[in-house]
Amino acid sequence: MKQPAVQLGTAKSEVLGEWLTDNRNRLTLMARPGTGYASVWLSYHGQPVKIGRALHAGGVVREVSWEGLWAEQTDTWKSQQRSLITALIAARHAGQSPAPKAELPSSVLGTFNIDGFRFAVEPTLAPEHAILSAINVAGGLTPVADLLHENGRICGMAPRPGGKSTPEDRKRQWRRETEAILTHATTEGRI
Repeated sequence: MKQPAVQLGTAKSEVLGEWLTDNRNRLTLMARPGTGYASVWLSYHGQPVKIGRALHAGGVVREVSWEGLWAEQTDTWKSQQRSLITALIAARHAGQSPAPKAELPSSVLGTFNIDGFRFAVEPTLAPEHAILSAINVAGGLTPVADLLHENGRICGMAPRPGGKSTPEDRKRQWRRETEAILTHATTEGRI
């Protein structure tokens, strides 16, 4: 399904994709058909603000540059955004339309992003047990850890086989984020 063209400036651009950064900023990649140019836009108070551009040829990104304050972002942030931009441009060049945004199951209590990966927290039938899952691009959930909690406070976390090799600092981030989601869900009476 082809995305609608959006008028920005004097040339029509097509939306290649949208994503959220770790800081919950929504970015949009727009491309002018038939050119080797794409632009990155930030939704700022409902208004699009151009924050970067990508030059590409044959579906291969040659350069990504950032404007203003966005040029001062960390190398990790820039690398994450470049990876997403590269994937979207390659997919469009290959004739693939952007993947439709999949809806997460209604059981998901909350989500968070760490280092370009998105995670979801879901309760189970046992009130003290929850599951932490990685969310793939199609919206599928892959469990990475089991969580034991008491009124939202994490008492124990057991990584599943795919998550056992995860670095300890990442596991600590998982714990902080999941505890915040579970505590909030408990105070709202959702678990």
